[in-house]
Amino acid sequence: MSFIRLSSSWRGRSIVLADDGFRRKTGVPENGKLCAKGTWNDRMTVETSFSLVTVICGLKRIYHRLEPFLQARLASVVALFNVLVTLFHLVHPHADPLQMSIAEFSL
Repeated sequence: MSFIRLSSSWRGRSIVLADDGFRRKTGVPENGKLCAKGTWNDRMTVETSFSLVTVICGLKRIYHRLEPFLQARLASVVALFNVLVTLFHLVHPHADPLQMSIAEFSL
């Protein structure tokens, strides 16, 4: 399943933030928002979060072939991320609420 088709299935329930490289000949799904540089900075928070879990949780080396196993792996990564971001803010109470760093917990 292509990402465009997957993102179209969320029409009316969420938006998909992407850069200009997400364009295609038939257009962008109606829930897709192309972000010029410096706009929709929420996308950068998502990209930073994904980058953190990719490095620490090894998401580039997923070898699961069946959907239930892949879903379980991704669910555990999301749970781990939520715990580590919460822990970061407990250890650093004066940090900016949008600041996140889970690298210090990587062993």
